Amino acid sequence: MSYQIADEPTETSLGAYVVRPTAPLLAAMVCGSWLAWPWFAFNAIAMGSPTKRKELLIVAGAFVGTAVLAMLVIFLARGGYLPPGIPTRLAVLGIVTFKLSMTYYMSVVQERTFHVYEYYGGSVRNAGVVISLGYYLRSAVIGVSDDPLWIIIVAGGI
Repeated sequence: MSYQIADEPTETSLGAYVVRPTAPLLAAMVCGSWLAWPWFAFNAIAMGSPTKRKELLIVAGAFVGTAVLAMLVIFLARGGYLPPGIPTRLAVLGIVTFKLSMTYYMSVVQERTFHVYEYYGGSVRNAGVVISLGYYLRSAVIGVSDDPLWIIIVAGGI
């Protein structure tokens, strides 16, 4: 019989690929949510996080919330309800604020489990290579589509 703390992460075969939760947070700022949010989800699974379900729901909520806000801004702008120029830019800035807030929240939630994971000897990888690669791939990912919805979700602006 073994004893396990309720907050203790379970061991997974992907444990060698866990990074600090601040790495995807930095990736969101440098590369965009296209890299950061799936990375948070992967990190939760790789760490064997006991709050994995909550973390995955936060990631899904961030994607859905961003898409809904982006569609609303696009609808208002194309319908003439939102004047072009500064008002539209401020609306998009509101979406960027939502995205960064959700990303920070993901980081805070994952940080709790990560500290326990690290305390019990879990391996932690350096994320510099992934962030650097994401920085160089950013323009290619954004350029996949000219649709404003895609650009707002992936990059944060139009």
